[in-house]
Amino acid sequence: MKNNLSSFSDLPAALGFNPPETPKIKRDELLSSLGTLPKFPTDFKIERGKNWLHDGLRISEISWSVGYGPRTQGLLLLPQNSTEPLPAVLFLHSHDDVKEFGKEKVVDGGGKLPAHLSWVREIHYGNRAPANELAKKGFAVLVFDAFLWGSRRFTLEDMPSRLIELLGGKQEYETLAVMHESMALSKYLSLFGATLAGLLNFDDRVAFTIANSLPEMTKSISVIGLSGGGARALLLHATQPELKATVSVGAMATYESMLGEHVAPHSWMFFPHGLAEKLDWPGMAILGDPTPLYIQYCENDQLFTVDGMRTADSLISRYYSESNIEYRGDFFQVKHSFTVEMQELAFDWLEQHA
Repeated sequence: MKNNLSSFSDLPAALGFNPPETPKIKRDELLSSLGTLPKFPTDFKIERGKNWLHDGLRISEISWSVGYGPRTQGLLLLPQNSTEPLPAVLFLHSHDDVKEFGKEKVVDGGGKLPAHLSWVREIHYGNRAPANELAKKGFAVLVFDAFLWGSRRFTLEDMPSRLIELLGGKQEYETLAVMHESMALSKYLSLFGATLAGLLNFDDRVAFTIANSLPEMTKSISVIGLSGGGARALLLHATQPELKATVSVGAMATYESMLGEHVAPHSWMFFPHGLAEKLDWPGMAILGDPTPLYIQYCENDQLFTVDGMRTADSLISRYYSESNIEYRGDFFQVKHSFTVEMQELAFDWLEQHA
C-alpha cells in the first residue's frame, strides 16, 4: 500500500500508535480532549431576518452569535402550511474544499452556488437540495454556516501574506482557504491549545441549543451530514446526549486505515491532537450511546479504504449490539457522495425516530 510517510512509514510504530478499539474516555471527558474551548455563550443575540415561500416550504433567515468572530447565518426550513412545532433536524453542510459557501450547498431557494461550484450539489448530493427534501417530509430543518465556512469564513483579504506568497499569488479563494486551514490556522490552534474539531463542535452545540429554543421546533432534534458534515454529526453525536438520532454519511473508518494515504486529503476536524491515544474514530459512535445511529458508507469512497470502513462498521455494530442500542450501517456502491437513494433511506430512518 502506498504510504504518504514514505521512508518514514515506520514512524507510527516508533511512536506506539495503537488507537484502542473501545474508548478509554467517557462522553463527559471528550470535550476536554478536544482542546481549549471558548466559554459557552448565555446570550446568543438571535436575530430573525426575511422569510419567503419556495417550492412548498417557508424559509426564514436566522442568525446568532457564538461569542466570538462573525455572526452565524442560518436558514430555517418549514413545510409551508405547518402551524405546530415540528421535529427538528440540524443539517450540517459538507467540507468539499469549498469554504466561501456553507448552507447554500444543501438548500435551494436561500442563496445560490455560482456556476463554477455547481459540481458540489451535482456530485455530492444527487443534484438536488437535500435540506429542502427533508423539510418537505414534515421536519423543521436548520442549516447554518460552520466555523470557516460562509458567514463564518476568513475572507480573501484576511489571508496571511506569507501564504499568498507561498502559493505564488492570490489564487482563487477556495485554494487559499483550504491551505489556510492546513498551513496557518492549525498553527494558531496549536498555540491556543485548541483543535478544529473542538471549535466546529462548539459551533454545532451552540446551534443545537438555538434549535432547542425555537418555537417552530419540538425537543426532538436530530442531526445529519455528509463528509465533513458527517464528521461533525459524529462529534455532536458523541458530545450532545440530548440528540434524538444521528445520521452520518461518508465519514467513518478506523484511524489505522487512514495512515497509508488518507490523512493528507482529510480536514483537521478528523484529527484532534492526541485523541487517538484515547479512542479510535469509531469511538465517536460508541461515545454517543444510547442515541440511535445510522451510518452510510460509500464503498468506492476516494477518502477511505473499504477495509477501514468495514472494520469500523464491525466495531460499532458489535458494541451497539452488546449494549442493545440501535445501530444501522449500510454500504453503497458509490463514490464519496450522498445520492438520492441514500438520502431517501436516511430521511425515512429519521422519520421513524422523530
